[in-house]
Amino acid sequence: MAMGEDVMESKAFRVLVVDDDVDVGYLFQRLLGGPPEVSTATDGYQAIEKAEQANLDLVFVDVRLPGLDGIETLRRLKELAPDAVFVMMSGHIVTEEVKEAFSLGAHDFLAKPFRDINEIITIEQVARYFSLHELTVRRLAREGEIPAFKVGRQWRVKRGLLDRWIEREAMRCLEP
Repeated sequence: MAMGEDVMESKAFRVLVVDDDVDVGYLFQRLLGGPPEVSTATDGYQAIEKAEQANLDLVFVDVRLPGLDGIETLRRLKELAPDAVFVMMSGHIVTEEVKEAFSLGAHDFLAKPFRDINEIITIEQVARYFSLHELTVRRLAREGEIPAFKVGRQWRVKRGLLDRWIEREAMRCLEP
């Protein structure tokens, strides 16, 4: 077992999937592991309750939710879990909402129906890397450097996705 794997196993990695379609939650649980590592919420209020009960590392949020919409859910969850990776999802054309979500700190967007479930798995792997190396990633983002020597080998992470996230993090660091 590699040294990084010991560290990764010692810290519980928590995923929350917020979608009013329960089948989406079940899909993520099958792909990424069941409870308690992957929990689900069918609306924004339930998501906030779950975020108050557990430290979250990765959150998938549907843009269109009943009651509290996905953007407001993101806004409130970011307050509770500021260091979590947020990925917005939708089966609708939601260009303006996605732009707003990115400005609020979302890292990525997934279109539904999911065409490639490997993309979900890759996002989870990158989020684990991001969580495990958060301070290094943030420091390198501020300095404008990308940890290329770590990308791709240890975690089999797609470099393009990590590059995009680090670029967004760097832009947030530069904002007043």
